Amino acid sequence: MNHITCLIYLWTLLGVCSACSTPKEEKRILVIHSYEETYAGYPLFNDLIKEEFRKQGIHAELFIQYLDCEAYLDTEELARMSLLLDSVSNWKPEIILVNEDQAAYSLLKCGHSLVKQLPIVFAGVNYPNWELIKEYSNVTGFHDKIDFMANINMGRRLFGQEISFFSLMDMTYLDKKIRNDIQEQIKGKNILYTDHTLKNFEFKELLEKGYTVYTEVPIRSVNEQGSCSLLWFLSQYAKSRCYIQAKRDYTTVKVSNLTSSPCLTTINEAFDMDEKYLGGYFTTLHTQVAEEVKAACRILRGETPADIPVQESAKQYTIDWKVAKQLGFSLKEIPTEYTVINIPFSEKHYVLWFIGLVAISCSLITVILWLIFLYRREQKRKKKALSDLANEKETLALAVEGGATYVWTLEKNFLIFEKAFWISLGISETKVLSIDDFTQCIHPDQRELFFLNWKELRFAQKEIVQLQCDFNQKGYQWWEFRYTTTCLPTGECRTAGLLLNIQTFKEREQELEEARELAEKAELKESFLANMSHEIRTPLNAIVGFSTLLASNEDLYWEDKQDYIASIHENNKLLLKLINDILELSRIKSGYMSFTYGQYRVDDIINSIYNSYQMMIPTHIQFLKEEDYSVIPEVNVDKERLTQVIINFLNNACKFTKQGHIKLGYKFIPDKEEVEIFVEDSGQGIEPKELKMIFTRFYKHDEFSQGTGLGLSICQSIIEKLNGRIEVRSELEKGSRFSVILPCKVVF
Repeated sequence: MNHITCLIYLWTLLGVCSACSTPKEEKRILVIHSYEETYAGYPLFNDLIKEEFRKQGIHAELFIQYLDCEAYLDTEELARMSLLLDSVSNWKPEIILVNEDQAAYSLLKCGHSLVKQLPIVFAGVNYPNWELIKEYSNVTGFHDKIDFMANINMGRRLFGQEISFFSLMDMTYLDKKIRNDIQEQIKGKNILYTDHTLKNFEFKELLEKGYTVYTEVPIRSVNEQGSCSLLWFLSQYAKSRCYIQAKRDYTTVKVSNLTSSPCLTTINEAFDMDEKYLGGYFTTLHTQVAEEVKAACRILRGETPADIPVQESAKQYTIDWKVAKQLGFSLKEIPTEYTVINIPFSEKHYVLWFIGLVAISCSLITVILWLIFLYRREQKRKKKALSDLANEKETLALAVEGGATYVWTLEKNFLIFEKAFWISLGISETKVLSIDDFTQCIHPDQRELFFLNWKELRFAQKEIVQLQCDFNQKGYQWWEFRYTTTCLPTGECRTAGLLLNIQTFKEREQELEEARELAEKAELKESFLANMSHEIRTPLNAIVGFSTLLASNEDLYWEDKQDYIASIHENNKLLLKLINDILELSRIKSGYMSFTYGQYRVDDIINSIYNSYQMMIPTHIQFLKEEDYSVIPEVNVDKERLTQVIINFLNNACKFTKQGHIKLGYKFIPDKEEVEIFVEDSGQGIEPKELKMIFTRFYKHDEFSQGTGLGLSICQSIIEKLNGRIEVRSELEKGSRFSVILPCKVVF
């Protein structure tokens, strides 16, 4: 199924691309109509022309002119046509499409230069002026030849053989053409053409002889006795008559709406234009446009009008179902070869419509029954859910009442707490807090935490935040906010949660923390005392032992005495260091550690330490120095204290480096205006879990090694006093790097 869908999609995409890639020709088309611009049929007429050009692959830019022939006499009409052509000369049309007799005649007769320069295609012309057309080799078109006999036979078939016909006539050139055409077509057809009203007995005699009467009703008054009366023929008293429209001019406009007789038309004008023409045998508007535009496209693409001879337009029997229904026709009474327009699907395909209606009705009934079933089932579920919810609410209420827990919601940037919350604070009136009001309730040190959580509120899922808040101006208490945000289908977000008073918990937590710290201090002191007793006893025992030997034994060799004196001296140094560390720790704890600040160049400090310590490095270890020669940073420090820290780092590096190198150096950090002074070794390294403990007081990597475990703790305190920090990077079996980061300024 997926493969088929993909193929269909691909095929559609290729079709669209192909259509988009097909270039369309752009042409300027002048369209001239005979009647006034307000004629109801022209909007559809013009739209059909545009659409037909589009189907033929031509982008047509139309310039439409209306001759309004009924408003002008012959000479004025020719002058108006010349003016219309003058108005489009600068636009430079490429072809002219002219419609109906009046516009076609005036265009060819006016003598304008464009008429001979541009190809012309006419359509909808019932009576072409053939002599005039022959004068132009650039003119072709379609002769809409009226077939009166076909319309008369159509009327007989629809209304019966006793029906008689009438048309409105005047004395114009076009009326004379129509009158002669009718008389020519009915010759030898048992049709009596008359311009007088027949008496009843005359009419009956003609019907008995098989004649059909076709009456010409004059528009202008005729004083001769027996002349036809226009009002009589239009009235309801003229029985068994059918009006046939043979032309459209000011004398016939809306006649179909005035007469009580059924109406047929031999031309497409006014048909399906809110006039009561039942139908007729004629060239439809769609056919007229299709023929005219196709011929125009052939000319625009290179053919000449001479290559396209004038042809007779195709015709068909057409019925307007809206009018047919008003006249009482059923669909069965209309011959099958007639084209019926405006017929609803329900009447044209009654069986299919009925089956569809029954199917839809059954489907609707099924859907309704199913919805009723679902509704009842949902009602049962809702009742059960409401019951369960009530029980849960009651249980929750009991649980909430038993503890300092309250419900809150966030609506439109306002926090709404339940009434019990305010009562617990001694406030009888329920308040609604805006975000600004709530921010003021939060402890200043924790407002930044609140704003961080506020930014992520939309994505909060079972979040827990603890804040110190003062809601009643009686002091800050610890509160725990538990909340979740739900995004609704409308795009809005709703936040709700619980608020717990955890002040008692925090107080107990603080008490436990203090107790833990006291226990740790006691444990550290015990460890310190035990360690001190061991560390002090060891050098004292050596001093006492070697001193006793020197005092009691005078026969010792001079070399042995020198060794004993050296051992006593070494143990004195160790004992002195232990005492100094203890005193240093005491000063740190009491806050009496003294600092003497000054501005020092980092390279001078590094060189001083390197030169003094170089002699103390074991011979199996390479002592390196690394300097940043790009800049010379200067720091504001206590030089002796900083040197103390670096020496401590070097001592530790020597202690834990069996082979390889120790590197002392510095590096400028331009982004932060800081300098890194580092001691790097290739020793045994430190485990990650141990890195968190090495700055703890009294901590030692090996409990049985010499030392107090205070060195790094003292170093950290000193660097903090110097407004710096210590960073450590270490990897087992590869070595460590201890760095002091200090603010600085560049002097060179």
